[in-house]
Amino acid sequence: MADHDLLIDQLSASLAPVQRPRPAGLRALGWMALALPCGFLMTRLIPHYQPDWSAPGMVWPMVEIALALGVGLTVMVQAFAGSIPGRDTRGLRLPAALALVWLAISLAKIAQSPPHPIRPGAGMYCYTFMMLASAPIMPMVILALRRTRALRPGRVLALAGGGIAFSVAGLLGFCHPGTLHPMDFVMHLAAGLTITGLTTLLGRRFIAA
Repeated sequence: MADHDLLIDQLSASLAPVQRPRPAGLRALGWMALALPCGFLMTRLIPHYQPDWSAPGMVWPMVEIALALGVGLTVMVQAFAGSIPGRDTRGLRLPAALALVWLAISLAKIAQSPPHPIRPGAGMYCYTFMMLASAPIMPMVILALRRTRALRPGRVLALAGGGIAFSVAGLLGFCHPGTLHPMDFVMHLAAGLTITGLTTLLGRRFIAA
């Protein structure tokens, strides 16, 4: 019995206090501050278009960028919150509302843009930009979520992938003309779905509780 007591004392002495994870909002802000510059640097592998921010009507692309980054941040907050057992991921009203405004502005830009013939490879620059930007961000987010794991990894990773997709769409706005053509928008959506799918598939085994 004495040996058991000694073993218990030794194990008790070796225990370290459990550190609570930071609030989901702070974790999401920290992630954006670290990951988005890495993603933008990755896009330097391809040429960048320099928009004329002084041109008429460029206020709407600026609003669109802010909305995309806002959706990305708020969705990532929900992903980090959902990775903690007992926390809820139902607070999606704000990002859903921001996403609807973003969609409305995008559709209005398409309607106001001059007709553009569809050519082979149309929209591939946008798709390539978003995939390059997301390449370093996806593993960074998966590693961040790994700390707390998740009881429902599929839902958490889908939210994280959606947050990444909107965030890199915001980055794309800094290198995109003020006009928006239907094929460009289709490729934006295709890249977003690809990023969400890859994040979910690649991260499931790493963050499952």
